[in-house]
Amino acid sequence: MAKKELTELVTASGSSLQELNGIGPSGAARLIGDIGDIRRFTSRAHFASWNGTAPLDASSGDQQRHRLSRAGNRRINRVLHIMAIVQLRHDTPGRA
Repeated sequence: MAKKELTELVTASGSSLQELNGIGPSGAARLIGDIGDIRRFTSRAHFASWNGTAPLDASSGDQQRHRLSRAGNRRINRVLHIMAIVQLRHDTPGRA
């Protein structure tokens, strides 16, 4: 599918995802297609757990550690990772 077509479809969905740094037409389409209605997640923690970005406790004894889950929706995780890297490279509110 062409970039122009994806842009039109994302815009027609009423989404403002492309206004975020690091999200282009393909990333926005991936998020909209895989997530659907964001309101189905009761909290940010529920969404993070679903997409695999919630930290898991990996502590042992006195050492407090966390690691990322290998479960979850890897396609969504990839889009969010790319968006985070782009936001780190630019002076955006997402860096906070």
